[in-house]
Amino acid sequence: MEIQKDLQPLVSIGIPVYNGERCIRQALDALRAQTYENLELVISDNASTDTTGEICREYQAKDRRIKYFRNPVNVGLYENFRRVVTLSTGEYFMWAAADDLKPPRAVEHCVQAMLRNKRAVTAHGSILIRTADGKESAEYPNEIPLADPSAAVRIRNFTYGLRHHGMLFCLHKRVALLQARLGNHIGQDYLLCLQMCLLGPIEYTPVPVIIYQERGITPSTNPMYREVPITVSHLLTANKIYRRKCWTVLLLGCYYLATRRQVPWSERWNAIGAHVIAFGWLYRSRFPREILYQLFEPVLWLSTLVWCLARQSPVTLRLARKMQTRVMRT
Repeated sequence: MEIQKDLQPLVSIGIPVYNGERCIRQALDALRAQTYENLELVISDNASTDTTGEICREYQAKDRRIKYFRNPVNVGLYENFRRVVTLSTGEYFMWAAADDLKPPRAVEHCVQAMLRNKRAVTAHGSILIRTADGKESAEYPNEIPLADPSAAVRIRNFTYGLRHHGMLFCLHKRVALLQARLGNHIGQDYLLCLQMCLLGPIEYTPVPVIIYQERGITPSTNPMYREVPITVSHLLTANKIYRRKCWTVLLLGCYYLATRRQVPWSERWNAIGAHVIAFGWLYRSRFPREILYQLFEPVLWLSTLVWCLARQSPVTLRLARKMQTRVMRT
């Protein structure tokens, strides 16, 4: 493959990675094989303790488009995602996870979509889910009409139409992306795309732009989480996603939309209204569940404390395990 060396890269692909020795070669090979070559690959190694650094330097030595940076200490997942954006120089930017793949023409199709509409701030496409053994696959089209001039219409369509949060890993106009905020909380991928809907039109290309490698194919109808029945077992074991994700996305979504000062206030106000109405209606059955989960948190804390104390003695540990078995059946 002939590599362009003298052009200022139009596209930057940021790869935040931590201990990715198992998969980073495959990801870099897929990015180097892109049919669109006017790009740079910016790797931010989050103080990996395995051979990730050696692998990345090996690739850097054979491809001048690769830029490798290493954080002296682990700065956290989301800060590393932000770091690859600030280290990039291209007009357009795309994140690439170390454990996912880009189809060969993913960047090319996204660039073409962006060039069709100079006002567009993002170009996205369908998402392909594939098991690690390659035996199963499922495609989420994510085809949503997001090119409307009205931010409120874009946000309403986004909320009702999104089927997978992989839009985060598609192509963004970097100057617009820097105006959005990537938080340190659950639902940040959804909320960043929500902000991009406020900042401008979004184009679509009907081809897969990312391949997620998962343990199994789990059909989904939205990017929140799969609803689970309210049982004692779930109340005691459900993680933080089931406890407050919808409330977090609803309230922080309003805050992020309100504070994007690059957009006139009237548009922001209409966008907030569209977000509250569409999101509240779509996930109306989940908010009461999350309230119940949060009210149950003191019981969860107490049960954790009792379990820790029970482990101090073989007798109490056996009793605690019997009680746990009974509770988990309910």
